[in-house]
Amino acid sequence: MDPFRLTLSEAAYLIRENSLTPQELLESLLQRIDDLEPRLEAWVSLDREKAAATAKDYSREASEGKIRGPLHGIPVGVKDIYHAIGICTTAGSRILADYVPGYDATAVRRLKEGGAIILGKTETTEFACFDPAPTRNPWNIDHTPGGSSSGSAAAVSTGMCPAALGTQTGGSIVRPASFCGIVGVKPSYGRISRYGVIPVSWSLDHVGFMTRNVEDAAILLGVLAGYDPRDGSSSTLPVPSYDKALGFIDTPKLGLVKGFFHDNASEEVREAMEDAANRLRGAGAKIEVADLPDSFSAVHSAHRLIMIAEAAAYHEETFRKRAMDYRPNLRGMIASGLLVPAPSYIKAQRIRSQFSHEVADAFEGKDCLLMPSTTMPAPCGLGNTGDPAFNSPWSFSGLPAVTLPLSLSNDGLPMGIQLVGHPFDEERLLRVAKWCEDVVSFGHNLSHGARLPIQVDKF
Repeated sequence: MDPFRLTLSEAAYLIRENSLTPQELLESLLQRIDDLEPRLEAWVSLDREKAAATAKDYSREASEGKIRGPLHGIPVGVKDIYHAIGICTTAGSRILADYVPGYDATAVRRLKEGGAIILGKTETTEFACFDPAPTRNPWNIDHTPGGSSSGSAAAVSTGMCPAALGTQTGGSIVRPASFCGIVGVKPSYGRISRYGVIPVSWSLDHVGFMTRNVEDAAILLGVLAGYDPRDGSSSTLPVPSYDKALGFIDTPKLGLVKGFFHDNASEEVREAMEDAANRLRGAGAKIEVADLPDSFSAVHSAHRLIMIAEAAAYHEETFRKRAMDYRPNLRGMIASGLLVPAPSYIKAQRIRSQFSHEVADAFEGKDCLLMPSTTMPAPCGLGNTGDPAFNSPWSFSGLPAVTLPLSLSNDGLPMGIQLVGHPFDEERLLRVAKWCEDVVSFGHNLSHGARLPIQVDKF
C-alpha cells in the first residue's frame, strides 16, 4: 500500500513500530504532490530540501527508539498566512510576495515540537479573505474547494499530506473541509494560539486544521492547544488528552438546529441532513430541535461589520500606500471597513457578547448542536469560495465546531454535517464527532478503501 494513503494516526503508529520510516512517508507524499499538483494547485511552495533532511534525521531517531512526540515524522501542510522560519509567507498577495519571516508561528513551533515535518505552504485566498486562490476542488476541478483554507483542504482530501493547518474567521475551515469531503476542526476562540498568524479580524480569527478522520483531529489538537503568553486571547484552561477520550461516550444528546439552517439549505442538503438525523436516531442518539436566541437574527450583519472594520485597521497603513496592489474584493472590503463608525462597531461587539451568552440556552441538556456544514455542495466556478453563512455564527460566538463528511450529492460532490460544542469542551465535541463519524460518515479514509475524490483517478 502506498504510504500516502495512511491516515496520520496510522502513519505515526507504523513509524513508532519501525514498519515505516519518515523518509518513505515523505517520498510517497511528494510523489503524490507531483502527480496531482499541476491540476489542483494546492501548494504555494514546498520546502523539499529541509523536509528531506528532517525526514532523514527523524528516520534515524525512530530506528534508535527516539520519538519526539505524537507527530514524529508526519509531514504537515501549513496555510500560507502562518509564519515559518525560512519559508516565504505570501498570504496569497503581491503585498508580501517576497516576505520571509525569521520566526515560527506558535502553531508551527508546536507542530515541530510534536515531531512533525513542515512540508510547505498551502494556497489561501488573499489575506484569507474573499479573492479566490487558484486551487481546484479535487472532486470536480470545475468547482471551488472553498476558502479561505483552499489549499489545505485539497491537499488533505487527496492524500498530499495527512493534515494541514487552516484558519477560520467566518467559515474558512469548516466550509472547504466539507466541500472537499474531509474533517475540519475550528476549536474554541483562544484554544490555539494565533501568534505568528497574519490576522483578518482579531476578535473573530481562529486557528484550526483539517484531517481525514476524527482520531487524527484529536491527536493534532492535543499538540496544538494550550496557553501562549504571546497571544493575549490565548486561554489558560488545561488541555485534556483528546485522543484518549474518544471512545468513552454513551449515545449523545444532540440539538438539531433548523430555522435559518433549514430555510437557507439547498434541497439536497436538507434531505441529506434529514437522512443523517434519522440514522443517528436509529443508532440511539437522542435528538430534539434546538432553538437559537432572538439575537441570532443580527449575527451575520454584526459579524461582517466587525470583520471588515478590524481587517481595515490591520491593513490601513499599507492600503493607503498600495491600494491597487490588493485584489478587488479585498480592496473593496478594506475601503468599506475604513468607513465603519465607531458606534456601529461597538454595537456589533455588544451583539457578539449578547449572542455568545444567550446561545448557551440552546445547549441545555445537550452535548452538541447539529446542522449542515454548508448551504449547498461546492458551487461550480472558481470565482468565489462559497457561502459561509452556516459557519460564521460559530466564529462569531467563539464556539468550537467540527465538520464530518456525510454523503455525495447527485453531482458527486461531498456534503457534510456540522457539530457545534460547548465552549472549551472540545473533548466532548470530538467524542460526539467520533460517534457520529462511525454512524454516518462516508469517512474519507484512504487506507480503508473509501472513495478518492472522483476526478483524481482521471488526472
